[in-house]
Amino acid sequence: MRRLGSAILVAAGLAIAAAGHSVIAHAATEDGEDGTHGQRSGDPGEIRVPIPSHSRDVADNGCHVRASPDETFAEADADLRHVAFEELIGDVVGPQSVRAILDPPAAFNASLDGLEPEMRTLVLLDVLRNGLGRDGLHTFFYMKGGALAPQIRDALKAAGLQREHQLFVDAMSLFGPQYPVDNAARATRFSFSSLDTPMNDFDRRMLAISAKFGSRETFGKAVSGYAERTPNLFSRIEAERAHLGEIARLRFLNKALLERTRNWDQSDAALPRQLAAMPMEQRTLLVMQLFNAEFENGGVHQFFLNSTGAIAPEVYEAFVELGLERQAAIFKRGLDMFGAKYQRDTAKRQARYFERPEWNDWDKRLSALTDEFYALDGGPTVVKLGDGAAIEGGPGIWSGMAAYARNKKLLPC
Repeated sequence: MRRLGSAILVAAGLAIAAAGHSVIAHAATEDGEDGTHGQRSGDPGEIRVPIPSHSRDVADNGCHVRASPDETFAEADADLRHVAFEELIGDVVGPQSVRAILDPPAAFNASLDGLEPEMRTLVLLDVLRNGLGRDGLHTFFYMKGGALAPQIRDALKAAGLQREHQLFVDAMSLFGPQYPVDNAARATRFSFSSLDTPMNDFDRRMLAISAKFGSRETFGKAVSGYAERTPNLFSRIEAERAHLGEIARLRFLNKALLERTRNWDQSDAALPRQLAAMPMEQRTLLVMQLFNAEFENGGVHQFFLNSTGAIAPEVYEAFVELGLERQAAIFKRGLDMFGAKYQRDTAKRQARYFERPEWNDWDKRLSALTDEFYALDGGPTVVKLGDGAAIEGGPGIWSGMAAYARNKKLLPC
């Protein structure tokens, strides 16, 4: 199992990067989950990508739809009460843009043929936004989406994003007069592709352009600006606000809660105090999302091993608060395996319970709790993803959170 650093909230935030009709595939290695630059892979099964989820559109959820971009949400807790327009963009175009890393370039381009020009541009911009990893454009050009760079370059120009277009052109020019759409050909130019390899001159120049271009979040705001300036796109995307299903709205809420933790002291010792300061309903959803992100990636054993395990007592309380009594009982047996006084400090917990050359019976008993979770409802929900698959969280967890958020009137609009 992977061992993470102490920034559990940042790491878990990666696990819900796409919301609405999307979940995130497990086994991400595009960015190290502890904030480091991990080993990269072009295998779709090894990167986090949006995949179809179980959140269905509804005819009308009662949410207010803005008449124009000038109408803003400015009341208290607006970030939790309302789905950001940028998130609605991902909900609308995500099922299309994700095909960029699942399908061959020719097949993906063919799938765009039936779209109106403005929507086609938006999909390509979303492909770029999804591909901006920890190192921005450096990550994008290394990964499979880089094969679509010529089309994305043209989309940036069509969207009127002149600054981003010029920087993107500058980045493409680093590959020489003939841009290599072949992934393997591009990869030969990079040296800084893992923790064990130093940067070369190409890496340094690409990273310099990447810094000017900006992060995924920064570019996402530029994409939102384009959509809001384009009447047809704005009305189409904003209308989705009234059709979001409960699970989609829950995912947006969980992501907003994670965003609020960005400036927290990330030390294990500070977490109990910071969590205790949150309203109980928000804390319940936050810690359950953090647990489930680890669970769907590597089960109960991984949760306790990794730094997210520092919040195990709060996770048990969340299971109880959500009314998930069967899940709570299974989790409590795992919690009890760590003694009467639970060790929140990740390094000390790992040293005492996990620092062994091989798994022993204790590891097997802890890991077996994952199977007990799945046995509750007949096994895991597996979603095919290219040549691989993804597991969609613990049985009953998403539905339990959704019912709780609905009853507490927390679901955003």
